[in-house]
Amino acid sequence: MATYRLAEDSLSDRFLKSRSKVQLFGGGFANGKTASACIKAIKFAKDYPGSNGLMARSTYPKLNDTLRKEFIKWCPNDWVESFPKSQNASNTCTLKNGTTINFRYIAQQGKSGQEATTSNLLSATYDWIVVDQMEDPEIVHKDFLDLLGRLRGMTPYTGEDPTMPETGPRHFILTTNPTRNWVYRELVRPLHELGRGIINDRLLCETDSDGRPIQGEDGLPTPIIELYEGSTYENKDNLEPDFIQTLEASYNGQMRQRFLMGEWASYEGLVYPDFNQDVHIMSHHLIERYFRKLVQTTASMTYLEGYDYGLAVPYCYMVGFADPHGNIFLMDGEYAAETSLEQQINSILAHRANYGIPDSSHILADPDIFRRKSTGKKLVGRSIADIFLGDGIYCTRGNNDIKNGIVKVNQYLIPQRNHQNPILGTYDSPYMFISDKLEWWLNEISDYYWRKSPTGEIMDEPIDRNDHAMDTTKYILSHRPSVATLLPKILNPDIGWRRWGEMDIPEMKRNVRYG
Repeated sequence: MATYRLAEDSLSDRFLKSRSKVQLFGGGFANGKTASACIKAIKFAKDYPGSNGLMARSTYPKLNDTLRKEFIKWCPNDWVESFPKSQNASNTCTLKNGTTINFRYIAQQGKSGQEATTSNLLSATYDWIVVDQMEDPEIVHKDFLDLLGRLRGMTPYTGEDPTMPETGPRHFILTTNPTRNWVYRELVRPLHELGRGIINDRLLCETDSDGRPIQGEDGLPTPIIELYEGSTYENKDNLEPDFIQTLEASYNGQMRQRFLMGEWASYEGLVYPDFNQDVHIMSHHLIERYFRKLVQTTASMTYLEGYDYGLAVPYCYMVGFADPHGNIFLMDGEYAAETSLEQQINSILAHRANYGIPDSSHILADPDIFRRKSTGKKLVGRSIADIFLGDGIYCTRGNNDIKNGIVKVNQYLIPQRNHQNPILGTYDSPYMFISDKLEWWLNEISDYYWRKSPTGEIMDEPIDRNDHAMDTTKYILSHRPSVATLLPKILNPDIGWRRWGEMDIPEMKRNVRYG
């Protein structure tokens, strides 16, 4: 069994003393996350004899190469009744006190992104759960919620700590490196905001029977989740000095912020790194009010619509507008999977009616909807565009050049010096704004990465997964001008003699006297 130097009130010490229902340990590389999670799991296994625990990672290789090895390092050998070492074994550890520890992976073959499922884990009731590296792309928010629903164990507590639950303990332990995916949005950001007195609807907190947050003495909700985060330096007593020195020499920029300092910086490899939720996301109420005002005061309103086809996979329809200054607003829309074409058409017509978009408006759409479907060498049926046209919806081919589209979207997202937000009046503003009503748009752009080669090098091609809203955004901008043409022209300042009130060169020559 390994030894672990644990200073009083250190990051790991505070984490091990936590009694919150959900305990999230984040931060830099080697700051003690996985070791502390394993130590906590082993204590659960000892003090709740006969309990059923789960220790999970996203994939089978990651499970065996990291979490399982770390657990074996900390668990005393004489506690173990059986633990098959074969890679093809059941991966279940049984202790002599009757506790069962199930080592499982979350991602399912053939599933990825929002389609991931924890179905292989949902046939059991667990007393406690540990998930290592929750930010892995194979794990999604639904997996977290599904696993919360499996914490129903009632094994009695036999330890001597009065602060521990009498049964269960029904604790969910998570570790993560800082990222800006769903872990940040759903779990971390609400806690950060609560620390500033801001109440986020996503906060995991105590509620009454009607689902309303229960306020504490400070007037704020009482969270059922605690966050422990820190840099690699927090665990320096358990690391060799050259390890930290190597990280310091190797990492810079976002990688240094994220993996060494443990900050929740933008994830390296995002397609749209300039996207900032605090800058680009605006209240739907403000955007719609601005839209209604422009409808009344603008002679020729510029409506924007985009559509990405999908039946089994999500389809995406977005409606927005451009103001007279060239700013783009994505205002509303629909994003849903397993939706019939008739339902999609009805949704589009309903949005058009709500915002008064004329029938003559054209939707910039996925070029694939203009192709007739084929069986062998024979073309059969009508194209999706023809079916839309039958319901009075005109579609135009959107720009399907992925790289070109990404460049243009980036142009509209990058804040421009001295450009003013037309609603808030703030300067250094971008040319694109998104309604906070479009949560699915926010989810996609936060998880939209460049593909990586087998060696880990970033490729000039985005990952083709859960990109329906991103494709629709590119279609919408197909006919919009380059941002460079929208920027105000800055006149060259007078220089030389014009600035100083001097004569030009020819006149100076005429007034020169020689000899």
